[in-house]
Amino acid sequence: MKTIPFRVSCILFWAVAALAQGTPAGRPADGARFNVLLDRHIDPCEDFYAYACNQWQAQNPIPPDQSSWGRFDEATARNETLLRGILEKYSSANTSRDALEQKMGDYYQSCMDENAVEKAGTGPLQPELRTISVMTSKDDLAPLLGQLHRHGVAALFHISPEQDFKDASRVIGQIEPGGTAFPDHDLYLRTDRQAAVFRKQYLKHLQKMFELLGDSKKEAEAEATGALAIETSLAEATLDPQSRSEHTTTYRMTTLPELNGLAPDFNWKAYFAAIGWPGAQPLQVSKPPFFQRMSEELRLATLPDLKAYLRWQIMHAQAEVLPSSFTSEDFNFFEKTVSGTRELPARWKRCVRLTSSALGQALGQKYEEAEVTSEDVARVSHMVAGIEKALGNDIDGVLWMGLETRRQARQKLAAIRSRIGHPGRWRDYASLEIARGDLLGNWLRAREFEFRHQLEKIGEPVDPDDWPYPEFTVDASYSDQQNSITLPAGILQSPFYDRHGDEAFNLGAIGGLIGHELTHGFDDEGSQFDAEGDLRDWWSATDRNEFRRRTQCVARQYSDYTAVDKIRVDGNLTLAENVADNGGLRLAYAALREILAGKTSGAENPMPDGTTANQRFFLGWANLWCQNRTAALSRDLAANASHSPGKWRVNGVVSNMPEFQQAFHCRPDAPMVRQDRCRVW
Repeated sequence: MKTIPFRVSCILFWAVAALAQGTPAGRPADGARFNVLLDRHIDPCEDFYAYACNQWQAQNPIPPDQSSWGRFDEATARNETLLRGILEKYSSANTSRDALEQKMGDYYQSCMDENAVEKAGTGPLQPELRTISVMTSKDDLAPLLGQLHRHGVAALFHISPEQDFKDASRVIGQIEPGGTAFPDHDLYLRTDRQAAVFRKQYLKHLQKMFELLGDSKKEAEAEATGALAIETSLAEATLDPQSRSEHTTTYRMTTLPELNGLAPDFNWKAYFAAIGWPGAQPLQVSKPPFFQRMSEELRLATLPDLKAYLRWQIMHAQAEVLPSSFTSEDFNFFEKTVSGTRELPARWKRCVRLTSSALGQALGQKYEEAEVTSEDVARVSHMVAGIEKALGNDIDGVLWMGLETRRQARQKLAAIRSRIGHPGRWRDYASLEIARGDLLGNWLRAREFEFRHQLEKIGEPVDPDDWPYPEFTVDASYSDQQNSITLPAGILQSPFYDRHGDEAFNLGAIGGLIGHELTHGFDDEGSQFDAEGDLRDWWSATDRNEFRRRTQCVARQYSDYTAVDKIRVDGNLTLAENVADNGGLRLAYAALREILAGKTSGAENPMPDGTTANQRFFLGWANLWCQNRTAALSRDLAANASHSPGKWRVNGVVSNMPEFQQAFHCRPDAPMVRQDRCRVW
């Protein structure tokens, strides 16, 4: 996975068996080994994904409370079960608890107490709702919006701390577009029948939410129409996902006077005062056209429509902590209608997720202590070092990179920092007040606590131990500006990593992910940031053209694949991740070859299960991407996701690698042997 500033980026049987036998879930007992379910009716050279994943897919249908189910979902579900055990232990008021354990336990208990949630209703929201209802002028908007942002309501836009693109050692403020709830901006604007149906359903959803607040049907209809009109206008001004990666053109430091000139119909000074930030420092405004359009919309929109929009944003942001009527209606549209999810997740799952969002590092500390050993961290660190060495060799040998670019690439590689397991220090939650039995109040206080925590970073030096997610997260990422890869404790489990497994499986699995993240530092986007994380193009024009010429082979390849129904994969939208998949697995394979060099077991000598090390390497990669998805989610992801479907993350990569052909003895004209192989790394 790759994002700015971070790019990202298990076996359920083991979890059940471990709970029954008292062994830590997901950690096989001594002598156990990762067992791949293979469909022996399929020739791996015909369809490697089917060979590796058919059995898993058949045995793992999508749960009714999910819209997809894959190996990442398995691992996440296992982690949620472990976190549930921690939270249930601390949720008893009679248990001896320290202050942090009390906060975690009482937040979870407040969520699980459905009677208290229903009794409280929308009471804690009434002050904000009344403030909206008594607005007599648009001049009241800016201070009110500041209050909403403090409570996690991202109406219109949001402000956040970011590393300065031009000086990665400091944190600056950044304002970015927000304020739309529909998952796909195109659906606000497209004229086809499917988009029109979705908009009609969305409008009905908005109307129902207003009715739940107590508005009449007639009032709700008018409010829904007004709120949707404002969201549609904002969506029109939002850049498409591919445009957002061109940071050299989107970087724009803006002073308060300049911001006033950019969006004169919004009182920025009043807004900054409301959020408790002086606003004296310049801000990064990466999408100026959006704020120009926002200003125009604020000038043209009626006051009733603005009120409706703000009320809707509050309900949408807080639906999961409101009474069941709000939660169910929110689920019915955003999950059931849009994604095809059949059932609302169990209460305990939702409460684990809510507690995790409020007290992530507190729970992360407990998780990491129970699940990860220093030996795990050392072994994964060793794999990282081996793959970095392979990348260095690759940099020295790639034909498209000139001498000066090669020299700077080497400098950047030497500066990459690996963060594995957990941060160097834990978060302090002492000032966060959690009251037993007050879910909505706890949610609001936690959101404000987090908002202030983020705001306090602005103007300070960058903290190298500031992680993008809690330690139990099942993910991996690369940070352009910190020039680092992050592998949290949550991903140090099967099928990504098996502490009892051999090098081949582990390098094919987590090794492929490590290689994937490392290549992001040297791709079309990574080339915009140097070894220090500063925004600086360190490639020559010739090298960039040669790189893009090679990546267009990948774009064409993946554009020939079907995502769902008759919809094809967008080879340009998914290009960066496809290139990283291909390059990352090649690097992991190179690291494996060096490890196996000189070993008597060799790469071709079979194990008792009949697989060779080379075969287990590719099976390790394939098993990461076994998945089932609803058609609705598949259609949405085809239009918006930067990653290809799992089938093509497997078949697309191995068909480009002659090493796969050799490992499985594929004939030259087999489907898994591309005649026009693509290679960047």
